Amino acid sequence: MAASYWKSSQFEQWLFDRQELISSRLKDISSWSTNPSSSTVITEDDYLKVLIFYSNIIQHIGEQYKVRQQVIATGIIYLKRFYARYPLKSIDPWLLCPTCLFLAAKVEEFSTLNHQRVCNAAATTYKKYVHLLNGPTEYPYSIKHILECEFYLLEIMDCCLIVYHPYRSLDMYTREFQIDQQLFEATWRIINDSLKTDAPLLYPPYEIALACLLLAATYRDKMSLLKQYMIDAQIDIERIYDVVKYLLRYYQLITTYDADPPNDGKQIKDILSKVPKPKINSNDQTARPASQPNEQQQSTNNNSQQNNN
Repeated sequence: MAASYWKSSQFEQWLFDRQELISSRLKDISSWSTNPSSSTVITEDDYLKVLIFYSNIIQHIGEQYKVRQQVIATGIIYLKRFYARYPLKSIDPWLLCPTCLFLAAKVEEFSTLNHQRVCNAAATTYKKYVHLLNGPTEYPYSIKHILECEFYLLEIMDCCLIVYHPYRSLDMYTREFQIDQQLFEATWRIINDSLKTDAPLLYPPYEIALACLLLAATYRDKMSLLKQYMIDAQIDIERIYDVVKYLLRYYQLITTYDADPPNDGKQIKDILSKVPKPKINSNDQTARPASQPNEQQQSTNNNSQQNNN
């Protein structure tokens, strides 16, 4: 484990440029099929709602298993890292979600989760949302698939598994600013929400923690103290407010996010129906992406040559 965030693989390999992230996402969106009879245009907001949906799936599975929030947070980051590099059709999110949680529990030293219980929790969550899916009525994956997917995930992330979260920075700010329990809990909840945004892929944890604290402290007596701290510590205030904007955008998206009761789920069902499904190999294994871009290109070229022959 790196001694500090600034020497970690998270900082050196897994912080993305915003334009890079948007470009990758738009490229993925362009491959989605649209219904010719529908005037609906697939937007980046639709894509974000899909990522929110599957982040919530990890949250639901983790809560069923009663794992710590930090384990759930690490699992969500793994999911977002994967789909920041590869399209949604690479691996079925319903397979990747329990796999991310399974691996995160090991990394966070929560304990090795029981394979069957993870599968059962994923199956229970699947049944809860099956009415939104255009797929099998029963959870289609087994323990074998999750264990195999774990190796793919390790390979693609280059074994960069340690994740620094804003929770640690929040503890530091709590002591420094003598934050009361009510403000601490409000900030903690906003940090949980920040996992559903792009902020963890773009900003270091201390900036996310500070932005969440700033948002939670709105109209509280700590506001002036926080602003003075940022000035004294020469923190780039613009970056902090950029994180706040990501959070506000998330809260705006949530107002039209209808996957959970009492909503009917019509909108998210329509969006999910447009997401391309992963290809299945003849040996009944979900196709995985290449671990390197040149490998992916070589695979494409080989397939083209075979088709020409």
